[in-house]
Amino acid sequence: MCRERRGAVSQARSGWILRGQETPRRISYLELLFDLGLIVALTRLSDRLTGALGWDHVLETLVLLAAIWWVWTVTAYTTDWYDPGLPLVQLIVIGVLFGGLLMSLAVSSAFEGRNGVAFAGAYVGLHLCRGLILITALRGHALRMRAMRVLVWFCVTGVLWLVGAFLPSTWRLVFWAVAITTDFAVGFFGYPLPRFGRSGVEELRVGGEHLSERYRQMFIVTLGEIILVGVRQYGDPPFISLKTAGVLLLFVMTVTMWRIYIVYVAEHFATGIDRATNPGRIALVAAYAHLVMVAGVVLVAAGGDIVAKDPTGSADPTQLSVVVAGPVVFLAGRTVYALVVFRAMLWRLPIGVVALVLAAVLTRDLPPLAMNAVIAAGMMVIAFVPHFGRPVYRTHWNICTRW
Repeated sequence: MCRERRGAVSQARSGWILRGQETPRRISYLELLFDLGLIVALTRLSDRLTGALGWDHVLETLVLLAAIWWVWTVTAYTTDWYDPGLPLVQLIVIGVLFGGLLMSLAVSSAFEGRNGVAFAGAYVGLHLCRGLILITALRGHALRMRAMRVLVWFCVTGVLWLVGAFLPSTWRLVFWAVAITTDFAVGFFGYPLPRFGRSGVEELRVGGEHLSERYRQMFIVTLGEIILVGVRQYGDPPFISLKTAGVLLLFVMTVTMWRIYIVYVAEHFATGIDRATNPGRIALVAAYAHLVMVAGVVLVAAGGDIVAKDPTGSADPTQLSVVVAGPVVFLAGRTVYALVVFRAMLWRLPIGVVALVLAAVLTRDLPPLAMNAVIAAGMMVIAFVPHFGRPVYRTHWNICTRW
């Protein structure tokens, strides 16, 4: 009995860094600060995307976005598992924020020359430093193995990131794509290791209230990138002008995307996580769906940039594809989010995807501003036409459909 009691006391002392049950689950000010760093990264990515359009350029930007998003996701889990009120955890988050800033500075030419070394070095370095600090802080605690599994896998993929940074751009894209795909996959499967197994359900358990608020806050913050693009390209024209019309259309797009994201199921995400048999995995799947939606936001911002530069000109097919791809990718991600996390199908979303693609085909000969107006009108219909049918929220795995 005494030995068991001493073991429990030892576990409690070695787990001082963990977030306790009595710790408030509200979002800390430090997390708000961290999310501002995401805006910087997304701004740099949208600028990079419009700089030289091409499929290889799009794939490169997608890999860079996935890496930045994974930094945000792992940090969200860090502040959910560990107490963000502790100076050590705050130091970890600020260090990751600094590393993310270095990554953001390097994204514009990450596939050219030495900037790739800076991007990969910052990505690998922030993950390894965080892992080493957590392993040291958790000495003697059972959850130390969770941190060790995560660190080992980041060491493995870090080799791919660093080796790829010294290769030509084509091979760099291949190495980095394999690395980030591996990061996503091993996280989903609990960071399995030979002989040491994988992290179980309890080790990966997360707080629904905190993590759902993090996702909502993050997405609303990223929507600000769309408005920033319009204002940044506005200049000083007459108030009644096509430039003003372009900014107003971006405002409409922002509001409709906010509405589509929030309506019905978003407020139930916390309950869905807490009642799931594997809350950590559900939250991670939600992170993947949010990556798709954030990619849609970046594309909308890039499309707004294209329209703002020449609202009445003749855009090439690649540029027009970016203009329509943003809302389409966002709606696709929102559909996956509702279907996978809540087992709810909102039919208006996939139907909206088809309608927007058809509208883009029919208006391909119009000026970019006119096409953007048609797409914005379609998004307004999807967002604000009243819903009908039963509520979509379900905590079980049956699919509930509605319009």
